[in-house]
Amino acid sequence: MTALLLWLAAASLGAEPAQGTTWTQTDRSLALVADGRVVWQFNHEEDRKPYFHPLTVAGGPALTDFRPKDHPWHRALWFSWKSINHVLYWEEDPATARSPGVTEVTSLTLTPRPDHSARIALELSYHPPGQPAVLAEHRELAVSAPEPSGAYHIDWRSTFTAGASDVLLDRTPIQGEPEGVGWGGYAGLSLRLSPALKAWRFSDRDGPVKALWKRAPWMAFGGPVEGGRSASVVVFEHPSSFRHPTPWYLIPDMPYFSPAVIYESPHTIPAGRSLTLRYRILLQPQAADAGAIEALWKAYAGEP
Repeated sequence: MTALLLWLAAASLGAEPAQGTTWTQTDRSLALVADGRVVWQFNHEEDRKPYFHPLTVAGGPALTDFRPKDHPWHRALWFSWKSINHVLYWEEDPATARSPGVTEVTSLTLTPRPDHSARIALELSYHPPGQPAVLAEHRELAVSAPEPSGAYHIDWRSTFTAGASDVLLDRTPIQGEPEGVGWGGYAGLSLRLSPALKAWRFSDRDGPVKALWKRAPWMAFGGPVEGGRSASVVVFEHPSSFRHPTPWYLIPDMPYFSPAVIYESPHTIPAGRSLTLRYRILLQPQAADAGAIEALWKAYAGEP
């Protein structure tokens, strides 16, 4: 923890970009590396959920957690539906790291740029094992070049299109529903953070957030570092995103947070129809100042 705090404090001083920033690419990953330290890494396999891990600020210690023992299906920054047409896509067999439903990458284009920004385009197929796709996804990811301070963001746009039949997107029932539970409702874009960040806190435009569920256009997770400084991870939801503004699923003890798009009710995508989810994930070596973040959200909200 001390190493993390020391590094984040140094990063927040606004140092010049690290020299020797390069791309590292394998058949399963693309990473931006600064002076031998990973800034961010995108990981992909044909028949498993793609994810970002680690996510850092300017190559410091990982802020994300990958496949922790308590929830080995948590994949740092990733996307998963809970169930599609009553088939489970969220939880995975700990031994095989596979879900009953298959999330398959059918096409992938990685475009790392000389300015250290990147574009990642994917086509994904959701289907029971050995069966045709019931749902298709087109995912566009745009990672900005790091700023001099080390801050950068990931723009995430996913469009889901039903096949020849209606598609039911469902979740664990919530309290007040038959067999509902207090921890139900989760599904969608998710962030599992390092346990070293448990002292950090959630906030939105109104201030600190303690409720498990709250509608908000953005949610920040941040906390103090040594020297009286702070760092934060912020997720913005674009106004064009399906069911905006959605409730947020927050678990401080993990830590974990997610814009829970089907928390309040399941959703059926009619055959041949689509829905789009759109987010921006900001990582910055500075405080989650509500006024500054609100201004950033308004600028993002105004983008076509």
